Parts: sequence; C-alpha cells; structure tokens
Amino acid sequence: MQQADIHAAAQTLLSRRLNNRMTGPLKAECRPNSVSDGLAIQHRLLELMTQQGNPVGGWKCALPIAVDGLTDVPVVAPIFSDSIYTTSPCPIIADEGWCKIEPEIAFCFAQDLPHRPTPYTEQEIVAALSGAHLALEFILSRYLQPDSVSFIEHLADCLFNQGLFIGPEISLEQAFQASTIELTLTTASTPEVQHFAGKHPCAEPLLPLFWLVNFLRQQGIDIKAGQQVITSSYAGVIEIAPGDYFTLSYEDLGEISLAFTQD
Repeated sequence: MQQADIHAAAQTLLSRRLNNRMTGPLKAECRPNSVSDGLAIQHRLLELMTQQGNPVGGWKCALPIAVDGLTDVPVVAPIFSDSIYTTSPCPIIADEGWCKIEPEIAFCFAQDLPHRPTPYTEQEIVAALSGAHLALEFILSRYLQPDSVSFIEHLADCLFNQGLFIGPEISLEQAFQASTIELTLTTASTPEVQHFAGKHPCAEPLLPLFWLVNFLRQQGIDIKAGQQVITSSYAGVIEIAPGDYFTLSYEDLGEISLAFTQD
C-alpha cells in the first residue's frame, strides 16, 4: 500500500472511533492486502490517537494464528488510555443490542521495556511486571458486517477492542497458574446464574505476553510502565443486557461487579 492510502485508512478508522460510528468495509484502495498493510494502518491509527492526546494504555494479544489462508498471523492491538476504566458504572457501546465482554487477566508493567536489537528473555519480562488484575475486554466491531471483513482488516482496526475494565488485583503467581477458571455470572435482571468453564486458549497465560514484548520490539515499539496487557479470553464473548448490573466471579481469584452506561 502507498503511504497516502495507509494514512487515509487510519483516518477513516479514527473518525469511526471518535464519532462512535459503524460503517462498511474500507474503500478498496484503503483496504489492507497483507499482514504488513494491516499493521501499518494500525500503527498509523496509534500515531493519530496519540496526537489526539489518547496514547496507548495497554495491549491485547494472543499467539499467532492461521486465518484466511495465511499462517503465523500476529494477534496484537493497542488499547487506548481513555478506554481503560477502573470504576463502575463505565460507558460502553452496545453491539446488536448487547454489551459484549470477554473475561481476561491483565498483566501490568512496572518498568519500560524499550525496543532493542536483542530479544528480551522470559526472566526479564517477568521482572518488569508489577502485578496482575482480573479484567474485562469490551468488544465492538466498527464494521457493520464484521463476518464479511478479512482478519487483516480487523487487525487494522485493533481487533474488535472497544475498551478494558481493570478489576481486583491478584498475585502474579495466581495469574501465572490460571490456565482454567470456573466463571459464574449473576445479573440483577434475572435469577438465573450462568456458569462458564473458563480455559485460557494457550494454557499458559504468560506465553502470549512473552511473544508480544518481542514482537513489539521487532516493530520498534516500546512497552511502557503502567501499560496493561491481556492475553486472550477465558470464555469467548459474554453478552450483558444494557443497564444491567452484574457480577462475574473468577472462582477463588475474586470477582468483578459492574454496571454499564450507554455511550
């Protein structure tokens, strides 16, 4: 892609974010045709958001995947600072009439890990962490028909991320060992209790974190102290009715109680 087309694609995605609008696919000339195109648009969007006073506050990631006939495709996207919340109620945009969340664990960095020529070791990455939290990722596509859009076009638009809620702190040891979590959801609107057999897709929650740090290093991007990183959902997408107060219990790790306001 030409730099002008990358910039135009990022400007379109920025406008959708700032105006809370969902529209169709990007124009043909602005549509990414490769993983490098998708990452270039995502990086330009990151720059534009930072210029708006909204820098990166965290990252979402998973281990690379095979998708759309491609192999070893990176699963990575920035989470912007003004979309990270710690108090209830917090704003959310409903998607198809539902508030969509994914249960996660967020790892917080206490130290910068600037990009450098040599890889970071697992020991260095763990030593840079300050702790971990129960977390919820807020899910929203800015494409009207997301199933018709390629993965790399979603990659350009930060992979469905709408925001992140940071819940109670847990120990790093608890987070490292959390390969499975029995999740229990209760809501104010119904007496029914929902149970989810939560399982981390990678078995070890730290593996995507190790991958992320060195992938960003190769891209010339620094990890900053205070940034939160989520490494995949334990139960896919969970739908909550707008305005409903709910509690999501993470077995013996704690719980998140939250209400949403419509943004």
